[in-house]
Amino acid sequence: MAKKSFNYSQETLLQYANDQLSFLEDDLDDFTAFDPDLGTTKRDAMAELIQWVLNEGGDNMNVSQLSDTTETVMNEMKNARVMYNQLRYWVVKAFPNRKAIQRQFGVGRFGKLADSQEAMVTFLSALAQTIQEFRADLEAAGAPAALLDSVAPQAQTLLQANNAQEKKKGSRTVDTEERVRRLNELHQHTKDYNNAAEFVFYDSPAMRDRYRPPSNSNVADHEPEETEEF
Repeated sequence: MAKKSFNYSQETLLQYANDQLSFLEDDLDDFTAFDPDLGTTKRDAMAELIQWVLNEGGDNMNVSQLSDTTETVMNEMKNARVMYNQLRYWVVKAFPNRKAIQRQFGVGRFGKLADSQEAMVTFLSALAQTIQEFRADLEAAGAPAALLDSVAPQAQTLLQANNAQEKKKGSRTVDTEERVRRLNELHQHTKDYNNAAEFVFYDSPAMRDRYRPPSNSNVADHEPEETEEF
């Protein structure tokens, strides 16, 4: 997991960087005269980083999107349970004394399977094939064709929902890494201006103070906690 290079909140950093940008509207020429690397290119890079972070939305958006995929999976798990409970009746009726076949259909073990998302995905895919193998017996016992036909699509729907959830889990990690990288880059820009301000405005403490980091983080700004993560 990526580590922050600053010891205050993302919101505080954004406000601090925005404040620096506003001061640079008047002071940029002074910084550029002192060090050309502190000119418009760096200033514009700060503005672009701030806008990127604002547009990206942060981890709250990722959490919300992950919650949506999880809710979809849970709904499909519920649909699968309802479907199976209907199917189970016809399996027992078609094979009343054939425990091995019943077990192949999940009778007696479905409860444990239903507790695991991964196990349910695998089971439903196998169940669709088992139905094809014994379909004639099930139909002879009176099992509705619509019910038998619904198993394979339900297996596919649950698989897709599961895959979407796993993809979002992975992308959330990638998104977090990228966000932290860009925030650290933004933080470095603010430090560069702050460090230079000590020399550009050496005779004006008030001007130097405008570029300093949040007052309760002056020490931490130079020595961040290595263990803090997003």
